[in-house]
Amino acid sequence: MLTVVLIWTYVLITTYLVGYGFLMSLVSLPGMEGARHSRTGKGKRKYDFKFKESFIITGVVLLTVYAQIISLFSKVGLGANIGIIIISLLIAVYYREDIYYDACNRLSTLKVRGDIFVYLFVFLLMAYGTSHGIMHYDSDLYHAQAIRWIEEYGIVKGLGNLHLRLAYNSAAFPLSALFSMSFINGQSYHVMAGFFALLLAWQCVDIMNVPRRGHLIISDFARFAAIYYLSTIFDEMMAPASDYFLSTLVFYIIIHLLDMYVKHERSYVPYILLALVGVFAITVKLSAAPMVLLCVIPLVKLLRHRTKEKMNALWISVGLVLVITLPFLIRNVIISGWLLYPVSFLDLFGFSWKIPKGTAAFDALEIKTFGRGYNDVAAYGNVTFGEWVPHWFESITGLNKIMLILAIASVIVYLFYLLYFVVAFAGKDSDKIRGFGKGKVFDLSKRSMMDTADFLTIGATLIGCLFFWFISAPLIRYGVVYVWLTPLVILGRLFIIVQNRIGKDLKTLIVKVISVVFILWIAYKGVNLVLEDIPRFNPAYLVNQQDYGTYDARTFELGGTTFYYPAEGDQIGYYPFPSATHDISGEIQLMGDTIDSGFISIN
Repeated sequence: MLTVVLIWTYVLITTYLVGYGFLMSLVSLPGMEGARHSRTGKGKRKYDFKFKESFIITGVVLLTVYAQIISLFSKVGLGANIGIIIISLLIAVYYREDIYYDACNRLSTLKVRGDIFVYLFVFLLMAYGTSHGIMHYDSDLYHAQAIRWIEEYGIVKGLGNLHLRLAYNSAAFPLSALFSMSFINGQSYHVMAGFFALLLAWQCVDIMNVPRRGHLIISDFARFAAIYYLSTIFDEMMAPASDYFLSTLVFYIIIHLLDMYVKHERSYVPYILLALVGVFAITVKLSAAPMVLLCVIPLVKLLRHRTKEKMNALWISVGLVLVITLPFLIRNVIISGWLLYPVSFLDLFGFSWKIPKGTAAFDALEIKTFGRGYNDVAAYGNVTFGEWVPHWFESITGLNKIMLILAIASVIVYLFYLLYFVVAFAGKDSDKIRGFGKGKVFDLSKRSMMDTADFLTIGATLIGCLFFWFISAPLIRYGVVYVWLTPLVILGRLFIIVQNRIGKDLKTLIVKVISVVFILWIAYKGVNLVLEDIPRFNPAYLVNQQDYGTYDARTFELGGTTFYYPAEGDQIGYYPFPSATHDISGEIQLMGDTIDSGFISIN
């Protein structure tokens, strides 16, 4: 736990400083400014970021891109961290007055309300959960090996030929390698999935304001879902699984977006930045592809009443999209020969290290078949829709099945929202239709209409993600974030509409009941987590994080290098390196004399 706390402290400082320096520079550019005076009274300070965690999440995105770029040229380790420290120090010196003022102001606010103790408790609680637990199966299958390749070599051509799953490129792996600190004592710490969970947990602390407010806001429903999700991964978030990175990130994006929606954020700058985080989510896992729909919100804001400044902001945004995506795409091509492995219809390159098209197509089919609840690709790879859907639905159990049913119902509700909005917008100049809209579901004033359009975009994004997950690989752990968020956000909006039309006494009673039920549930989950943790408790984990699993391995030779593969099963862990699924000495060959030259399939 102590190692987790120390690494997280380092991550918090560096991501905050890097994010701060970048955002302050960004809002100085034409089209991105907000004309506000510096809090120190010297010069101008541009757009004032109301959500201070924006600096941290921006720093996370930037350092992930940084790690990916470094990996294209060298290993990601001590040298990369020295670079981060130098950059952070330069930013800290340059912005020292503003940073000091911000820090003092933030600490003062937290102390006055006593929230500082809550945030500290959450920090230590999440650090404890990240210190030990259940290692994700896929982490000992290939996540650990993928991270070690980045630590040792950065990137190697045709790495997917050695182990197909190493071709599943994720931006989460270079980030994990950057902060693994394996160069210190040889142990590769895997703390970044837990760090993403920490940021989400801190974002959920605002749920305490419900009794103070006396009513619910739409982002509260997303927070309820996020808190439940965090309780389900508390004993697993130590694993560097891309599922955890993505789910916590999507929760963060939607909650943050809904908070801005509730507060009627007028500037287009934060919407641009959050849409860019949505693009970043796609580089973490391709299943988040529909998150690109969030770009519609800032795009509309920029193109409506366009000005030279707005067009500058648009082109800056396009440039940032390229900065975020290009390193990821280049890594894809180098590792697998494909732009988006295992998407085989985007056949753009003919590199010698390219994974054979038939292999990529079969791999994609295997992922889809597994997501539908089958393990035998030969027997069930091409089952009809009418066959696999009942089997798949039956395999989903408990609360997830209830939420899936509610998600389907929420899609229907969303269509009514959309129809109402279209009718209202089309007839906004009609007295009859304006009268129809008055006092009903939506206030048809211009401002409210814009807010409704934003909400419909958020809903469309969630439904798009839900549908994309369903048609690609609908394993519940792949899409649990969409299964939960879609109904709670869409039906939560319906609840808010009703809430705004009931009496104050009834509203207060509802809030009290919800608060009591929530507190009882937290207590119940807390007791369960303690009882489940007792058998796994090890005093050593209070200091050092639990390591990857260890497995018996066999060896084979290739080009004078010893490779490892599991003696039984398919998991290998971190330490037998480099490893493959089996003896593949007759299936691939080196592109040169050493393993960093790359791998070619000879089948």
